[in-house]
Amino acid sequence: MSSATTLPDLDTLDDHELANLHSEAGRILRERIEAELPTTIRDSIRETLDEDDDTRTPVRAVFTTTKWDNGYFWDESGAEVTFSDGSTDTLDLDDTEADEALIEHQSYLVDPLNSSDTLTVTFDPPSLHVG
Repeated sequence: MSSATTLPDLDTLDDHELANLHSEAGRILRERIEAELPTTIRDSIRETLDEDDDTRTPVRAVFTTTKWDNGYFWDESGAEVTFSDGSTDTLDLDDTEADEALIEHQSYLVDPLNSSDTLTVTFDPPSLHVG
């Protein structure tokens, strides 16, 4: 946190001001997560491919959802990855940095995920699409 930025004494804010602060902080965090997610996903794919000496270049990854007791989450174990040569492969990104990044991304979405949602991540240029 910048030393030039100071927070107000949160106890002195009324409910409306506190709600606005919470909403703005959530928006900023969501934007940061979304800006970093394509790089994190691409790097996790590269690490997974490197384990098998696979040199293909990923251009896109699509994630579906999986249901847990507490709702739907991105399924990092079934990433459908498209490569620059046009081939596709399903990769397991569990236990990679992508795993935690996808959980974090889901936690800042405005609407909860459902069984039909997909997350498409492209790498050049970096972008996300939830549909």
